[in-house]
Amino acid sequence: MMERTDRFIKREYRKALFPIMFSVLGGTINTLIDSAFVSQSDGPDALAAVNLCMPIYLILCVIGALISNGAVTLSARRIGKKQQDEAIKIYHSAFSWFMLIGVVISVAGIFLARPLAVMYSHGGTLVESVYDYAIVTLIGAIPTISIYLPIKYLQLEGNNKSISIMMIIMITSDIVLDYVLLFVLKMSLTGAALASVISTLAATVYGMVMLQRGVLFKIKIKSLNLKYTLKIIKYGFPSAIGNLVDSLKMSLLNALILTTLGSAGVAIWAVLNSLSEISITISTGVPQAASAMIGVYYPSRENSSIRSLVKLQLLWGTVLSVGYGILLVAFNKPIQGLFAVDQSILMPITCLAIGMVFDMVAGIWVKYLNTIGRITLSGIINVIRKLVFPICVAHILVSYHAYLWLFLPIGGVLTLVTGFGLILFYLIYHNNREKYSLSGVLLLDDHLEREKKILDFSIEPDTEQICDAAVKISEFCEIHEMDQKVLMRLSLAIEELLTVLAEHFPDTKSVDMRAFVMEEETGIQIRMEGEYFDVFKAAEEEEEDPTKYMGVTMMKKMASATNHYYALGINTIHIFFER
Repeated sequence: MMERTDRFIKREYRKALFPIMFSVLGGTINTLIDSAFVSQSDGPDALAAVNLCMPIYLILCVIGALISNGAVTLSARRIGKKQQDEAIKIYHSAFSWFMLIGVVISVAGIFLARPLAVMYSHGGTLVESVYDYAIVTLIGAIPTISIYLPIKYLQLEGNNKSISIMMIIMITSDIVLDYVLLFVLKMSLTGAALASVISTLAATVYGMVMLQRGVLFKIKIKSLNLKYTLKIIKYGFPSAIGNLVDSLKMSLLNALILTTLGSAGVAIWAVLNSLSEISITISTGVPQAASAMIGVYYPSRENSSIRSLVKLQLLWGTVLSVGYGILLVAFNKPIQGLFAVDQSILMPITCLAIGMVFDMVAGIWVKYLNTIGRITLSGIINVIRKLVFPICVAHILVSYHAYLWLFLPIGGVLTLVTGFGLILFYLIYHNNREKYSLSGVLLLDDHLEREKKILDFSIEPDTEQICDAAVKISEFCEIHEMDQKVLMRLSLAIEELLTVLAEHFPDTKSVDMRAFVMEEETGIQIRMEGEYFDVFKAAEEEEEDPTKYMGVTMMKKMASATNHYYALGINTIHIFFER
C-alpha cells in the first residue's frame, strides 16, 4: 500500500540545511573573524571595542531581517496559494526598500557614528576605537542589510549551491582583507570594519547575479515598487524584533558586565558572543532551512509534510547543538589562547554550551510560528527568549552574588517552559472560539484529514507505481462523488501525465502525490524535484510529435483549471475539477 514517505522531504531539507546554516554563519562570522584578528593585532581593549560595536551591527541586522524575512515568507505563502506573480512583485518591493534605506543609513552614519560611539563606550577610553569601527560599518550599510535578500530568495528558488558560494566569497575575502589591512597596512579597527564591508559587498553582488540568472526573481527596473510594505513588515516583525532586542540585550549586558566584572569580564563576554554567533548558525539556520518549505506547504494544509519538517529540525538541531557544545568545552584552552584572554573560560563556555541547546528549540518555535502566520505569539516568545529572561536572570544573579554566566542556561529553560505555556493557552483559546480546532503544539488545521478529504502518498516513478497511483486517485475521487463519466479518462490522463514527467526527470526517485476535496472542487497535486519544467506549456509548444503530450492535453481539457509553479527546486502541478 502506497503511503506518504519522508524521503522526499528529508532529501530537500538536507539539500537546504547546510547551505542555509553556512549563510547564517557567513552573516555573523565576519564579527568573529574581526574579533580574532583585532585581539591578536591590537589586544584585549580592541576586542572589547568590537564587542561594544555589536549593537550597531545588530541594528543593521534588524533592518535586513525585517525586510528579507518578511518578503520571503510572504512570497512563499503566495507561491503556496498559486499566486506566483504576486511573489515576484513582493521581491521587487523588498529590493526597492533595501536600496532606499541603505542610502539613508550610509549618509546618516557620517553624523551619528561619534554620538553612538560615546553612548556605547559610556564615554570611557574606548570611544575612539569604537568610533573607528562604527563609522565604517554605518557607511557600508547597503551590503550589510541587503545580503539577506539574495540568500533568502536563492533558497526559495532551490539554488542552495549559490548560497554556499556566496558565503565562501564572504569568509575568504574577509580573512584575506583582515590580514592585509590589520597586519600589513596597520589600519587597526578601521581596517577590520572595512574588510567586513568589502567582503559582504562581494558576496551580495554574486548572489544578485545568480538570482538574475534564475527562473523567477529577476530585477526589472519597471517593476520596482513599495506596494507591499505593510505586509512585508508584518511577516518580518518577529525576526526584526529578535535582532532589535539582541541589540538592546547587548547594550544592557555590556553595561552590567562592565560594572560587575570590569574590562576582563567584557573580554570574556566578547568571546562568548563570538562563539554564540556560531551557535546562531544552528538555532537560526536549522529552522530557516525549513521555513520556505513550510511557507509553501502551509496554505494547502500539507500537514504531514510540515510535521516531518519539524521533526527533522529537532533532530538535526539537537545533534548539531550538542556536538558544537562538546567541542567548545573540549577546546576551551585553545579558544582562550586564540582570543588572548587571561582568565579561564571553561565555566563560561560550559554555561554557553548548555544554554544554546534550549535556545535552539526556542528558535525552531519562533520561526515556525512566524511562518504559519501566528506572528504575535512568535514575537512574544522571541522577546522573552532574547531579552526578558537573559536580563532578568542576570540581574538576579548579580544581586545575590551568584555566578553570572548561569543566566545563559537558566534563561533558556525558562523560555521553553513559558513558551509551551503560551502555546497551550492559545490552543485552548482558539479551539473554544473557532469552527475548526487546531491540533497540538504545531497549531495545525487538520479537519480535512479527520474528515478523510485528503489523500497523501508517495511513489517511485516506475510503470507499475504510476499505474497504481492513477487508480488510487480515481478511487478517491469516486468515493467523493466525482462524475463517473470522467473517472476512466481521469485515470488514463494521470497515468500519461506521470509517464511524461518520469521520462523528463529520469533521475527522480520519489514523487509526492496528493488528492483533496473542497466544497466546490476536487484537486490533484504532483511534486517532483528537478530543473524548471512546465509540462502544460511544453504540451502547447510541442510541434514535432503531437501525440507525445496527448494525456497532458486531455487532462487540461478535463480540468476546470491547471497551475504550475517552481519553487525550492521543485516543480508543483495543480489540477482542479469542478464537483
